[in-house]
Amino acid sequence: MSAPSDRGSFEMVAVETAGGPLLVPCEIRRSGRVRRIRLSLGAQNQAVLQVPPRASLRDALDFARRQGDWLQKQLQKTPPPVTLAAHLTRIPRLSGLGGEFAVTLNFTAARPFFVHSAKDGAVEFRYPAGEGGEGVLHQLLRGFAGEILPPRVHELAQVHRLRVRRVSVRDQGTRWGSCSASGTVSLNWRLVLLPMNLHDYVVLHELAHLTEMNHSTAYWNLLRTYDPRSEAHDRELTRASRVLMRLGRG
Repeated sequence: MSAPSDRGSFEMVAVETAGGPLLVPCEIRRSGRVRRIRLSLGAQNQAVLQVPPRASLRDALDFARRQGDWLQKQLQKTPPPVTLAAHLTRIPRLSGLGGEFAVTLNFTAARPFFVHSAKDGAVEFRYPAGEGGEGVLHQLLRGFAGEILPPRVHELAQVHRLRVRRVSVRDQGTRWGSCSASGTVSLNWRLVLLPMNLHDYVVLHELAHLTEMNHSTAYWNLLRTYDPRSEAHDRELTRASRVLMRLGRG
């Protein structure tokens, strides 16, 4: 779900702006899915330069350098990345198994761990304080998602009489999920950060691809039978993505 993207190499690029040169980290992605050079702002406030296979890197970088005023404007509009700990302190909630989990964060000098109870609707994460703690919390959240997401996929698949061969939980760059022709559903661990209605919408979106491997009219009509509020949920997901896709990126 959402357009796939390929991770690429990074370069520091001096772009031209009305106020003078601006040094910007630029991620360069070669992609057969684009026909022309494209520039966007990534989740880590980096410039993302998508380059067709036959385009020269020099031409792509020259294109980026000429977009300095646009990049500067986007950077000024974009809030700085928020840490996972700060996000979960402000919104101490995770979704999964059809409900929500109240989140508790605590520090430990021992081995990091998490423990959750669907019955109590609670999950606790214990991780090191100080430098490196954010990375450990990231790994704990991915572990939690790895336990929580697959059972819900199979549950919803059973409701709609679908067969899922395998569920994988990954750290996708821009996608909430995907579904292969072989019946494998891949989900972004960040689904647990979404409200439960959007969490389920993403799962249903991918399950619909088990029948319709495209985004045709037939696909959207099918998804609407799974989720009558799919259009509204899609709009809400787009808004949520602007914040949540930036979490756990560094």
